[in-house]
Amino acid sequence: MPDEEDFLGESLRKIVKGAGFVLVGTLIGRTFGYGSRLIIARLGASDYGMVALGFAVMSIAVTLSMVGIQSGIVRYVSFYKGKEDKGRIKGTIISALKITLPLSFILAFILFWYASWISIHVFHDANLTSILKIFAVGVPFFVLAQNLLSATVGFQDMRYRVYTEKIFQEALKLVAIVILLLLGFGVVGAAWGWVLAIIVMPFIAFYFLEKKVFPILNTKVKAVSVDKELFAFSFPLLFAGIAGMIMGWTDTLMLGYFCSSADVGIYNAALPTAQLIRGIPAAFAVIFFPVVSELYARNKMEDLRRTYSVVTKWMLALISPIFLLVLLFPEQIIKILFGAEYVAGATALSILVSGFMIYAAIGPSSEILQTYGKTKTVMMANYIGAAINFGLNFLLIPIYGVNGAAVATGFSLALLYILNFLFAYRVAKVQPFRRSYLKIILASLIAVLVIYLLARYVIGVSTFALIAVLIVFLALYFFLLLLMKSFEEEDLMIMRAIDQQLGTKSDWIRDIIRRFL
Repeated sequence: MPDEEDFLGESLRKIVKGAGFVLVGTLIGRTFGYGSRLIIARLGASDYGMVALGFAVMSIAVTLSMVGIQSGIVRYVSFYKGKEDKGRIKGTIISALKITLPLSFILAFILFWYASWISIHVFHDANLTSILKIFAVGVPFFVLAQNLLSATVGFQDMRYRVYTEKIFQEALKLVAIVILLLLGFGVVGAAWGWVLAIIVMPFIAFYFLEKKVFPILNTKVKAVSVDKELFAFSFPLLFAGIAGMIMGWTDTLMLGYFCSSADVGIYNAALPTAQLIRGIPAAFAVIFFPVVSELYARNKMEDLRRTYSVVTKWMLALISPIFLLVLLFPEQIIKILFGAEYVAGATALSILVSGFMIYAAIGPSSEILQTYGKTKTVMMANYIGAAINFGLNFLLIPIYGVNGAAVATGFSLALLYILNFLFAYRVAKVQPFRRSYLKIILASLIAVLVIYLLARYVIGVSTFALIAVLIVFLALYFFLLLLMKSFEEEDLMIMRAIDQQLGTKSDWIRDIIRRFL
């Protein structure tokens, strides 16, 4: 086994530090965002569905307006930061704004002007018109915020994106929605609350960029234009963004076209609930990429493989019990969170959470491909996933409605993750699986089965009962992991890194674990 200090310094400490910050910020943001959805959902499935459709259409307009520029901003700001060329850093940011802001105003105007036509002829619901017009107002503000936040990321600092996008925006959205609903504005108030938070985003982002990262206005640095280079680099990425857009929004939009706003609302109770389990893997993946890229550059392939395996093991250990609990209690979870009207989405929740679970099981394999420079392979896998997603939604939604959308999305996402894994294994000969994986899965199954029997036949299923059994479950799960000797030396290293990052003390837990190694 590697020396603990060396291993922490090499990769795990970086991953835990970055993932810890992103994860905490993301969890806070998702809590606020989920709270907003829960409150809007109380208006009824139809009204909630209209807001979900409005945000989906706005997101498409934002993606098209950005033409892939956000990746170009990160790339060129980082590049010129390394060369200490402040003129071209400023030029990159200004060039991005010159390209994207006019497009955003054009698309916002089109969406606003044709809102009635889209509502009637595409979604067959004239009541959607005012909602689309409200979200059209948010398009330029969202685009401006994405430009500014991408610039802060280019300086290799994730804090300000997390603060702005995950915390401030989501918290303000929740507060605005609550106030407007209490004032009696109904679904229109919910839509305006969502958009008002988006309108504030670029002002917060500009403050962080100007005051904390790189001044744009209060500086004597002259901008050096990089319009052509930036656009040439970024435009091809638009098509990758379109593939991601198809994967992200086809289910919601086709439900709106083939079914009703109520069906969209029911589905958008299941989808964000399933997406919650993806937060932990996503947080690890964000910082995993630069760490393994550095290991690859140093030709430390054994450390790269070990890091991939350890990170995937933690993703699986943290997600598998949550996945099984959701799989066993989908109706109760949906009912407790959204209300009885949304229980029809329970089957969709089970299907979707199964698709997202695949990601936790096989790890951040897409980042491995990017590390090896196989971006075309990643793009090809995304196109395959998007095409299958579109085709299955088109075929299944008219027949099976909400459950058809869940099958289409869950299957296409699982296929995308598996394709990335197979390509990564072919290119890099890396795979994360070890005997300890089976122990984690077995411990999860036993713990969840005990809790299921306890909830079903002893104490019943209710909000308080589920909280109580959750505490019992966590203790049982940890005990089974110990009993099966699932922990390894690298796990102690990650726990120590967590202590160093968060200032916590887990020495006693590590002492217990060491006795079972």
